[in-house]
Amino acid sequence: MSDSERTAILGGTFTPIHNGHRALLHNAFQTASHDGEGDGHVIVGLTSTELAKETRSDPSHAALLGPFEERRQTLEDALGRMASAYTASFEILELEQPQGLAADRTDVDALIVSPEAKAQRRAHDLNDERRAAGLTPLEIHTPPFVVAEDGRRISSTRIRNGEIDVHGRTLQ
Repeated sequence: MSDSERTAILGGTFTPIHNGHRALLHNAFQTASHDGEGDGHVIVGLTSTELAKETRSDPSHAALLGPFEERRQTLEDALGRMASAYTASFEILELEQPQGLAADRTDVDALIVSPEAKAQRRAHDLNDERRAAGLTPLEIHTPPFVVAEDGRRISSTRIRNGEIDVHGRTLQ
């Protein structure tokens, strides 16, 4: 990679893909595209079904995610449509460990995370681990929450509960 190429990384279940996810993904492409200079690269860690079962506060929700390969194809289709607007390429990797994919990678510049407190804490803990291992900390990029038409944030849980659709339109 040349000096102008940047790599952004993020992870999640992305099921269903909603406008909040799209904001994170667009932020990743914008970060990697680096003002259109260089090609850049986006790495998306898609949570394995097994990891989702281990890390969910309600493991029964993992069953609602669907098979990994179907989720991967849906994400790849969404990323393909999105990527045409940017200079960065993308790849999807299976996320099988709770610490994510960026803990020891030296080819990543930026971590894209949700504004949720838990996600922010994990991002800063990751950088602490990287520093302790003698690695450069990652830039942390946090797009704002995307809110639904009812003024509350869009989330997969709200979509699964039938409160809103993937665009944040109120259903109840």
